[in-house]
Amino acid sequence: METIHYQSQSQLVMENVLGMKGGHGDSSYALNSLSVQIKMVRAVIPYLERAIYEKMRVKLNGDGLFRIADFGCATGGNTLLVADTIVRAVKRSLGEEEEPEFEVYFADLRSNDFNSLLRMMLPTQLQSCADADNDGDTNPVAAGSYFAAAVCGSHFRRLFPRKSLHFCHSSLCLHWLSKVPEAVRERRSPRVYVSSDCEEAVGGAYLHQFNTDFTRFLNARAEETVYGGCVFISLVGRNGGTHIMEEQGTLGDISRHFEYAFQELVNEGFIEKEKWESFNLPWFGPNPEEVESIVKRQGAFTMEHVRVLGEFPLHPMTEVRRGEKEVFGSSVGNHYRALLENIVKAHLGCESLTDEFFFRIGKRAAAKFEEYLSNHIELVVVMLVFLKKITGLMRFAFHEF
Repeated sequence: METIHYQSQSQLVMENVLGMKGGHGDSSYALNSLSVQIKMVRAVIPYLERAIYEKMRVKLNGDGLFRIADFGCATGGNTLLVADTIVRAVKRSLGEEEEPEFEVYFADLRSNDFNSLLRMMLPTQLQSCADADNDGDTNPVAAGSYFAAAVCGSHFRRLFPRKSLHFCHSSLCLHWLSKVPEAVRERRSPRVYVSSDCEEAVGGAYLHQFNTDFTRFLNARAEETVYGGCVFISLVGRNGGTHIMEEQGTLGDISRHFEYAFQELVNEGFIEKEKWESFNLPWFGPNPEEVESIVKRQGAFTMEHVRVLGEFPLHPMTEVRRGEKEVFGSSVGNHYRALLENIVKAHLGCESLTDEFFFRIGKRAAAKFEEYLSNHIELVVVMLVFLKKITGLMRFAFHEF
């Protein structure tokens, strides 16, 4: 019989357990991100390109290098698509007068499957990445036109030398917190996330932790980014003006689905109720006003643009036809597992309970697919320019889109 070793979230170091599921299996992030996350990446790309084509003015320094960092890169074709977009857009914006060499750094936690990501950059794999971008562009990705490196560590601290990066990018990452707020860990309630029936202090604790973490991210990038450099961010959030205690769209939906799975495990004797009550998602979706307030207080960057994009489907299928219920349930279970297996497994303590947990999510999704189909995602897209001191090294002149 498998021995179960439970760990409370106060004992877990989130940096060691957060991370998307590696490999290329049915529940891998590389595979599942091509059904949901790719839609959001494609929606953001026009804003990313316009920021480079129309607003960026670049004067390279003596080494002729243009350095790009993707923070929270995970694995799969999406991150290569973004790197490809940035490299090509910068080349076109510069024209033939300047031909820089490009360095692209893929940065994430040590739990990330960097091996799978780097293997995707081999020539035999590049066309499959392009094929995943089925919007009509069949050109292979530009991995052959830049030097790539994997950088391991938390983006809430310094990862690069001072004034070395020209363009920083982070997609679908910064809504993850460095830890569950202490005030939330101390409470015992069958809720896995801030919601409308939680205490006001719970919402405040999540906002405070996001404030702390996002400020740390900005402080680190301010040290690493060249004067006039750009930071382009998209993260899961919520519409402006929504109160912190309201269900936060994606996050509230995921929490409810998790709660049903935990409840079934408790009712059937797989786990104790305390195990359910002590689990919380280290995840906060801010609105634009909250992001802008943090940027202003941090002071190193100007926020040139912020907007909410949505509504994107949360789940892999947008409709379920006759006979497709089980397929939908399996796809939902795999999608959640790709995102959250590591943290659930660390909390439950064994593989078999983790399997059972995500099986319950998939089973319920198949039975109540109409409830799941209505779930959606909203993105907060932020463009920051480092303007503390502008030199001739790099200059951006942003205007409203």
